[in-house]
Amino acid sequence: MIHAPATLRRLTIALDGRAGMWRFGRETGPDPAQALVGRTPDEAARLAPLVFNLCGAAHGFAAATALGLPAAADGAAMARETVRDHALAMLHTWPQALGEAPDRAALGLLARPGRPEDFAAALVGEGADLSSFSRAELDSWLREATTPTARLLARIRREVDPAEGRAELPELTAQDVAAALDPARTPGAEGLRETSALGRVAHTPLVSALLAGEGPSLFVRLLARLVDCLAALKPAPLPTYDLPAGFGIAPAARGLLGHGVRLEAGRVAAYRILSPSAWNLAPGGLLERAFAALTPDPTARRLAPLLVSAINPCVPVTLSYAEEAAHA
Repeated sequence: MIHAPATLRRLTIALDGRAGMWRFGRETGPDPAQALVGRTPDEAARLAPLVFNLCGAAHGFAAATALGLPAAADGAAMARETVRDHALAMLHTWPQALGEAPDRAALGLLARPGRPEDFAAALVGEGADLSSFSRAELDSWLREATTPTARLLARIRREVDPAEGRAELPELTAQDVAAALDPARTPGAEGLRETSALGRVAHTPLVSALLAGEGPSLFVRLLARLVDCLAALKPAPLPTYDLPAGFGIAPAARGLLGHGVRLEAGRVAAYRILSPSAWNLAPGGLLERAFAALTPDPTARRLAPLLVSAINPCVPVTLSYAEEAAHA
């Protein structure tokens, strides 16, 4: 049967001042996918996006596919989820981490959707085809810094050593997800993987050049979220996956999302979901490796939230720094 483990509900990352290292605490809870057990396929498909309202369109698509129902290929809805997820990070989380004000003008455009090109211009300037930039064109764009987002990235580029928080793992594939959802296996049985915006845009001229030059640095991962957001403003056809019956995969905002189901007598007998965080937040996985590469000094208070945002967990993350950890 498909195993249904407890799921990660919250992650705490604390800087141990005495040891000079980051420590991770994981709070787990009941698996919400069990709310789908005992339902008919139609009921489970309707309920899945409500139980998992974060990236609900992606969950709905993956659930319908896994349950053997016609899946409305609503790539536009998934693209909107991706745009919103990236935009809230870029326009609110990043400025807050750097002690700057949120970009309220761009947030207003996000709240009142209009022409996608207007929102793109608020992020990168008029007519900027960021993904196709050369490294020299990127440097020029950062020097000019005509938008708040460009100014934030320019500051990170100036102030942060590319080695800070740099970590990588092999990119997760649909085959990896299907193998992990297999009843005979457990997550991670095929080895640690990562799944993120970076993997989706690694082939673009700009990100490819940056990866060749400095690897997946903090700056490159943050820039990848901007490039992915711009791509999502122009939705493309959804990728297709060659999967066995009972499995569904969707390209969610944070990475690949997998659903696995076993039906008996027309009802759900077992249900399992692997979110992107099942991989990125696994013990020894991408987030832990990235923090192991983050210098535990006073700059950590500024860089740690950016590093969390770059990897973009699906669960709440609490950060605790040296002075709190020293008195724990």
